[in-house]
Amino acid sequence: MEKRVKYNLIKNCGIRENDNILLGLSGGPDSVFLFHMLRLLKDELGYNLYCAHVNHLYRGEDAYSDEKFAKDLCEKHGFKCYLLRKHASEYAEELNMTEEEAGRKMRYDFFNCILNELGGGYISTAHNYNDQVETLLQRIIRGTGIDGLSGMEFRARNIVRPILDVKRKELEDYLHGNDYEYCIDKTNLEAIYGRNRIRLDFIPYVEQNYNPKFQDSIFRLSQTVKNDREIIEESVKKAYEEVLESENKAVRLDLERFNLLVKGLKTRVLRHAIENLKGNLVNVEFSHLEQVLSICERKNTGKTVTLPGNISIGIEYSQIVVKTKEEVKDYVYNVSKGKTVIIREAEAELKTYITDDGNFDKSPNRIFVDCDKIKGGLVVRNRRPGDRFVPLGMKGQKKLKDFFIDERIPRDKRNKVPVLADEENIIWIAGYRMSDLYKIDKNTEKVLVIEIKEI
Repeated sequence: MEKRVKYNLIKNCGIRENDNILLGLSGGPDSVFLFHMLRLLKDELGYNLYCAHVNHLYRGEDAYSDEKFAKDLCEKHGFKCYLLRKHASEYAEELNMTEEEAGRKMRYDFFNCILNELGGGYISTAHNYNDQVETLLQRIIRGTGIDGLSGMEFRARNIVRPILDVKRKELEDYLHGNDYEYCIDKTNLEAIYGRNRIRLDFIPYVEQNYNPKFQDSIFRLSQTVKNDREIIEESVKKAYEEVLESENKAVRLDLERFNLLVKGLKTRVLRHAIENLKGNLVNVEFSHLEQVLSICERKNTGKTVTLPGNISIGIEYSQIVVKTKEEVKDYVYNVSKGKTVIIREAEAELKTYITDDGNFDKSPNRIFVDCDKIKGGLVVRNRRPGDRFVPLGMKGQKKLKDFFIDERIPRDKRNKVPVLADEENIIWIAGYRMSDLYKIDKNTEKVLVIEIKEI
C-alpha cells in the first residue's frame, strides 16, 4: 500500500523534497489512513507534513470528540495540528450557500490561509476511489460535460489527492490490520444529503439489480474520458491560438475565424478564454455560453453577455472581447501649462509645454494648439452627456457619441478616453482627433504642445 501511495505522490501529485503538505484531517477512516501513509513516507520523500482539523460545531459532543482525536493523533506522532471551530450553518446563511458548499469553502479558505503562513505548498485531501465514483454520479445527475466526467484529478492547482485510486474497503482493511483507530461520523450513515443518498441508496440498488461492478465501470469511465479530454484540449489550444488576436487586460478573438469553428470547439475556446482571464470556470454554465454563441453568430456589435465572476463577453466590431467588467466614474483634472498630469482612470500621462522651434511632427498622441485661442483654464476629463466638438478639417460640430461610433471605439473604452477642454469647448479627444477651432495658422504667435502616453 505504501508503494502505491508513494507512486501517486511522486508521479501523479508531483510532490518534491522540501514541499509543504497540509493534510485535512477529519479523524475519519479516509483521512486517518492518509495521515499514516504520509507520516510513514515523509522521511523517505523529504516533504514537510502539517495537519488541519475543522470543527463545524453541528454534531455536539461528537464534533469535539473528533477534534480531540485529530489533535491527539498529531501530538502522538509529533506533527503540528491547526484547529478551526466555526458554524457551517451560520456561514451558509451568510453566503447564501448550502451547508455542504459553505463547509467546503470554509475548510479550503482555512487551509489556504495556513499554507500562506507556511510559505506555500499543497493541500492534501483523502478523496478515494469511492469518492470519485460518487462525485461522477452526482455530476451526471446534476448535468455535466466531458470535463465533469473526467472527475477529480490527483493534482488540481494546489490540491493533491494521493489515494484517489484506493478503494474504501482497502484502506479500512489496512487500518484494521494495523490496529489504527479512527472516528465514525454518524451523519455519513444517514441518507440526508444528496451524496449520502447516492452512496447508501443508489449505488447498492444498481449493484444488486444491474451491475455488481458498477463502481468499477464508473471509475473506468472517468479514466477513459480523461484520456479523450487530453486529445480534445490539444485541439482547443490550437484553435484558440488561431483565433486569438491579443491577450492582455482582455482576451480578444477574431470574430470571423471564430465563427468558422465547429460548435464544440467554439464553446471550448470560449471556456479557455474565460479561464485564462478569470482563473477558473466557477458558475459558468452551458446557458451562458449559448447566449455568447448567439451574439457571435449574429455579429451583434455592442451586445454583451455578463457571466458570474464579473466577466463580460461582447462583440466589438470584428472582435469577441472577454474582459473583467469595470466601472469608470466621471473624472476631471486641472491642466497647467508646462506641467504633467497623471490620469489614473485612463492609465495615461498628459504633458504640456510651449514651443517655438517650428518642428510640428504629426502624431496621434501629440497636438499643436494656438495658445491665444484657449479660453480660460484647461481641464482633462472623460466624456459628458451632450459633448460636441468640431473635428479637425470640418466646419460643423459633431456629437462625441457619433465620433466614437465612427472611430469604432469600443463601448467599454469610451468612458476612459481623456477629453481636453477649456472653459468653452473641447480641444482634443486625446489620441484620436483635435478640434479645428484650435489649430495653428499663419497668425499663430505661441504654440502649446500637448502629448499623451500610456503609463
